[in-house]
Amino acid sequence: MDKIYIVSDNERLDTIIYKHYGTLENFAEILAFNSHLNAISRAGDRVFLPEIKTEVVKKERSLW
Repeated sequence: MDKIYIVSDNERLDTIIYKHYGTLENFAEILAFNSHLNAISRAGDRVFLPEIKTEVVKKERSLW
C-alpha cells in the first residue's frame, strides 16, 4: 500500500526515504515518482512512498 508522507521543516528526501524503507537502494526510483518536488522540500510538501517489493537474501552462517 502506497503512503503519503507530509514533510516537516528541514527534512531531506534521502532522510525520509531511509527512515521509511531502511535503505537508499531505490532512491532514484522514488525521486522519479515524486517529480513534483523541488530540490529543497518545504514543510507541508507531500512525498509519495510507493510499496516496493524487496528480496531478502539470506546468507548461511556458521559458528565455525
